[in-house]
Amino acid sequence: MAIRKSKQESFEINGKIEEIRQRVERALSNGNFTSIITNNLLNHITGNYKKFSVWGEIKITLSENHEKTKIDIVSTANSDNIFALFSSPNDKILSAFKDNFK
Repeated sequence: MAIRKSKQESFEINGKIEEIRQRVERALSNGNFTSIITNNLLNHITGNYKKFSVWGEIKITLSENHEKTKIDIVSTANSDNIFALFSSPNDKILSAFKDNFK
């Protein structure tokens, strides 16, 4: 059984939740995430990230506060491989999303 670890980040940006949801979906797609699932009722977006050295998933929750939207991100990845000794798999997953979030 794989050993999995999680990492969480949150930030808030200007914009309505519908606009931010589209940007999040586009960022996941551009970041090569697969199996992207959006739950509009709960404002959850999930995706899988599978590369040679990193296997994991990302869960994003959106919540609106007046003219801003809060983005909560949780990355969970396998950390029981040799590649995890050199760099954090969760950092790679978070970077794949944040680098494409425009």
